[in-house]
Amino acid sequence: MKRYAAGVALTAVLVLAVVARPADALGALRTALASPWFPVLLVGLYAVRPLLGWPISVLSALVGFQYGLVAGVPVALAGAVVTSLPAYAAGRYAPADGRLFGRFSDGSQRFFAATGDVRGLVAARFAPTPAEPVSAAAGAGDVSLRSFVAGTLVGELPWVVATVALGSGLDAFTMAATDVNPVVVAGGVLAAAVLLSPVAYRAWRRRA
Repeated sequence: MKRYAAGVALTAVLVLAVVARPADALGALRTALASPWFPVLLVGLYAVRPLLGWPISVLSALVGFQYGLVAGVPVALAGAVVTSLPAYAAGRYAPADGRLFGRFSDGSQRFFAATGDVRGLVAARFAPTPAEPVSAAAGAGDVSLRSFVAGTLVGELPWVVATVALGSGLDAFTMAATDVNPVVVAGGVLAAAVLLSPVAYRAWRRRA
């Protein structure tokens, strides 16, 4: 029963990710910046982020805008890790016997068995992939909590630094200004490819 409840929760997260857009809440975000209760509001925003499917980069840029680079990076990195845990838990306890979730679980387990838990998670985080599906795949792939936290810390670090730095340099907080530089995106894709190339080579050798 717990696994089916987790499956429903995971589906709800994916639906909300499509329906709820951070741009729709821009006014609330600007109000939060001007409020003396910003730290409390920030915790609330991080709490609802995985439920709304918002990109981690939006809140990382918000943190950078408010706190700057030095103080903002550890705050945003902690937020990225903690808010990735609900999707991880949903994937871990989702039913593995259904057609949809069964395939998702099998594919996740094969991926992490081939790459290793931390390497696979770091590569998935380096690539510009949505946070929640990656976290859910790690849970479904039986990645341990310790490996999940380690892989998320390392994999999200470049994105957090880039978006916090971007936010810290803004004169006004806007959604358009939080877009990551394409060079950074290309670098993430390249880093992910380098990490996964030994795995791809071994798979090619076995087939050859």
